[in-house]
Amino acid sequence: MKRVELHARLKSVQQHELIRGKDITTLTAFMDNTELEEHIERFERIIAEHKKKAQSGTLHANPGTN
Repeated sequence: MKRVELHARLKSVQQHELIRGKDITTLTAFMDNTELEEHIERFERIIAEHKKKAQSGTLHANPGTN
C-alpha cells in the first residue's frame, strides 16, 4: 500500500471518537510502510471491537469501568 493511502487510513482512524484526542501520528514519520500499516491496523481492530461490543450491548455505560 502506498504511503499516501496509509496516511489517509491513519487520518480516518484519528478522527474516530475512541482515538480522538490521542496522538497516534507523531512517530509515524519514523515508521516504514509495513510498521505504519501494522500501527493503523491495531487502531482499526480497537475500533472494530468497540463497534462489535456496542452492537451486542456488552459495553458498560461508563467506558472507564471495563
